[in-house]
Amino acid sequence: MNKDLADDVYFEHYCSGIDIVFGNNLDEIAFVKDHNFIFRYVSKGYLDLLYPDKPEVTIADVTGERSGRIKSDKRGVNFDKIFLKQDVLVRDSAKVHRFLYINTHNKIFIVTKRPIINPATGNFVGIFCCMRNFMHPHILNLIYKINDVNFGMANAAQVEPLKYKLTQRQHMVLFLYLQKYSYSEIASILATLGHKISAGRVNDHLENLKYIFAVKTKEQLIEIALSYKYHLFIPRQFLKPGSYLLDDEIIISEE
Repeated sequence: MNKDLADDVYFEHYCSGIDIVFGNNLDEIAFVKDHNFIFRYVSKGYLDLLYPDKPEVTIADVTGERSGRIKSDKRGVNFDKIFLKQDVLVRDSAKVHRFLYINTHNKIFIVTKRPIINPATGNFVGIFCCMRNFMHPHILNLIYKINDVNFGMANAAQVEPLKYKLTQRQHMVLFLYLQKYSYSEIASILATLGHKISAGRVNDHLENLKYIFAVKTKEQLIEIALSYKYHLFIPRQFLKPGSYLLDDEIIISEE
């Protein structure tokens, strides 16, 4: 590509390249905004995310002068204001930023926003964004798999449904217990989040969970709950719809 392209020409070439990469992949969620934060390209996956029940909506319906038709979910969260603040951060810093996006349904995404800079002029000409499903592997379970350790029931996915449905409190306690928090730590965490509970009551919930999962020990409870993928079911009570800056990265020690 000619390195002396004007900003508008460079941006059009960029959008054409993104369309080549993402245009035929229905699952990819991506979009491009220009320097005024107006949508200029959206992937089919992004349209499906915004309009799951309106397959007739096309890219032409929501880009350019019709960019304002892209409306975020308004149920108690002003996503438009949040996203604009993020766009300004990406533009002003000229750096890639990642965000955790929790919508008002049941999806959590990792959002990567990248500034588009014309190398010929050094000018900011837009933003490229792609979204991926948030992955939350259980670290210990993952380490066992990497090292080919057969950790009892945890390695076998369950297909039989549970006989009983978990209550909100049981779900919250189990999720934290699977993260290896103690009774007192679970009680403290829940209290901090506005769910007052004693360490003794946490133990009572765990005893009931053993009965629900038909196991005899808490170690077996962890194993079978992992096999049912309960470490991936984050209780809704722990989350608030919104989009949050991510700046924590796992680092492998050299020791």
